[in-house]
Amino acid sequence: MNVDLLYREMVGFLCLLLSLTDLQVEGFSGGGSSIASQCGSMLPGSFHGSTGQSSSSPYTVTVNQTTYQPGDTIQVTLSGTFTYKGFLLEAHEEGQNTAVGTFSLGSGTGIVLVPCNKIAASGVSQSNNQPKSSVTVTWTAPASASLGNIVVKSTFMQTS
Repeated sequence: MNVDLLYREMVGFLCLLLSLTDLQVEGFSGGGSSIASQCGSMLPGSFHGSTGQSSSSPYTVTVNQTTYQPGDTIQVTLSGTFTYKGFLLEAHEEGQNTAVGTFSLGSGTGIVLVPCNKIAASGVSQSNNQPKSSVTVTWTAPASASLGNIVVKSTFMQTS
């Protein structure tokens, strides 16, 4: 087997990256409903046989405001110094593994809303494995005033 090809495949399996936390998730080239099984924990399964990368992420998640009121909308942008071919984005109440709020699509192609925890549009993922350099979506806070701090979590896959 070509060593270069083997190296690229190994790097592909190890480039599962998570911004903002040390969690990782496996990438699914089809995104959408196939990745919904990774919602919540955002941990990799056995699909690629990898535990992901644990070094610093070259990707960032930015929001246009850091506080929210029930029903507020917040712009969330995923970007990085390298293109990425897959991602999973969710908002969780701090200390919880359940998605809260809903997303709507913004800029970027090849993205799809994901029903995490059986809640429509509570996650966002890729719909194909075409390289992306930036994706912007809108998160809408739940109407409930009983939620605490919200953490926006994203996992990136650099290669497929």
